[in-house]
Amino acid sequence: MKKNFVFIVFFFGFIAFIFYNHDSILSAYAKLYTVSNPTLGADVIVVLSGNKLTRISHALKLFEKGYAPEILLTDEKKNRIKFAHLFPTNEMIALAMIEEMGLSVPVSIILSQKGGATSTFDEAYDLLKLSEKKRYRHIILVTDAFHSRRAYYAFKKVFEEKEIKIEISAASNEIFNENNWWTSDQGISAYVLESIKYPVYLLSSRNVNFIKND
Repeated sequence: MKKNFVFIVFFFGFIAFIFYNHDSILSAYAKLYTVSNPTLGADVIVVLSGNKLTRISHALKLFEKGYAPEILLTDEKKNRIKFAHLFPTNEMIALAMIEEMGLSVPVSIILSQKGGATSTFDEAYDLLKLSEKKRYRHIILVTDAFHSRRAYYAFKKVFEEKEIKIEISAASNEIFNENNWWTSDQGISAYVLESIKYPVYLLSSRNVNFIKND
């Protein structure tokens, strides 16, 4: 009976602790997925496909601050939906932002080796091929904060035998961040899915067979 009482007290104490400290616990959880370590002097800034508005605008800020003289965009697989042609591409959005900001920025596309990247690993292999051709030695990747650790891991794994410095710059957005992600649908979706995707990447160095993105 005494053991049961101690267990019940401990259990409800633990629940109370989680309840009163959920903000700090959930924030700490989210920060596990964030890496941001860019340094000046890179050869190129590479924007990974995904949240176009957030990532491209962040890359342009890095360009303005002199982190690198050029921006590259990954070549994501085109949607096959009926009205896909009505939606702007990464390049179209980047050029529109550059014009709006009155900048002069060299922007080009990293050609895909398989008709369009469907994963972060695909983007890494596409960039590796271009890097060997262009002889890049220092690259800064740009992606959303919640995706930054997985992206960093994937690129480091693909580039591990190359003498190329890979860094990453985590882009924030106006809807959620590490300190409030659980208060929005987009934040919950991003971090819950990341807790599934990241372990999968730890077990592979290419796209897994059970996920079809063709």
